[in-house]
Amino acid sequence: MSGDYIHREVLRVQQKYKTNDPYELLDALGAELRESHAYGPHGLKGYCYFSKRTIFVVINGCLSEFEQRIVAMHEAAHIILHRDSIKVAPMKDKVIYDMVSQKEYQANLFTADFLISDEDVEELTAQEDMDYFHICKALYVSPDLMAFKLFSMIQRGYRYNLPQDLNSTFLKS
Repeated sequence: MSGDYIHREVLRVQQKYKTNDPYELLDALGAELRESHAYGPHGLKGYCYFSKRTIFVVINGCLSEFEQRIVAMHEAAHIILHRDSIKVAPMKDKVIYDMVSQKEYQANLFTADFLISDEDVEELTAQEDMDYFHICKALYVSPDLMAFKLFSMIQRGYRYNLPQDLNSTFLKS
């Protein structure tokens, strides 16, 4: 799956379900959302699985609201992109920004493209007084998620430089 394919899939999903909200998307996908405090703030971030024809998404309730939203979107990305794998075994995410696993990398690109629009990035980068971290703050996204967004845009022909490497362990600590 190329970055272009993932971006097109994000646009298709947003148009089909008419939402940019990960929780609304999970609901539209028919997923049952659960919260668990069993893993602590540094444990398992979330996972999704099928059971009796129902998709379940479990999110670590010890995470901040901001992190929970990213995890919810990441799990929705797995449901959309990796449905057959979820039927075999749960997709468990201890580290959200994983660059080693192809499936995690794809879910990260999907999450970044879903939560951050190309137009918002272009508008903010055109402002001379905006640096990378101010753009992240203006969009209410982490620098790590923004790096995935810029990487996606670069793959699709936009002319940006990544101001930081893609961090595969962003939500780990």
